[in-house]
Amino acid sequence: MTPASSPLEAFGRYIGPLTWDDLVAGYDFGFLTSLEVQITATGDGPAVQRLRALEGSALRTFEAHLWAACTEAVGKTPRPGSVRWSQAQDRWRDALLKEALATETTTAQLARCVERLYEQVGCPEDMLGMLQPSQAWSGTPATVDPVAVERFLNRSRRNEPKRYGAAS
Repeated sequence: MTPASSPLEAFGRYIGPLTWDDLVAGYDFGFLTSLEVQITATGDGPAVQRLRALEGSALRTFEAHLWAACTEAVGKTPRPGSVRWSQAQDRWRDALLKEALATETTTAQLARCVERLYEQVGCPEDMLGMLQPSQAWSGTPATVDPVAVERFLNRSRRNEPKRYGAAS
């Protein structure tokens, strides 16, 4: 399997097309650049057109334009703590965990990848057992249980309806 060169490609490979919720959360988590959002954003409304047209110093207001375009497209922008935000967060987490399992060749590489994901996106309680975080003060590297990662992903598939991006 060819590794994805970006989180956007991993998302497309394992989850499918991004919803507006995924765009907002992916940008907020740092997985998507403003250019990737501009290229991927769907719709033809005026707010989406303004978002796509931003460049140069106008990009300083990118986030506000992203929220306006999302609201125009789906009626509401997901924010941390909302159901829609949590669903998008789960989709990003699943896509990047699946990518890591498919591309990381050693458990040490997988551990570093999962630890970065924990730090960037956070983790639900049922994910805590798969990683022992690194301890910088003692030089102890992170360790991961690949079977626990796979079990987590399989549990997510069993318990979560395939309604990615459904409005809440």
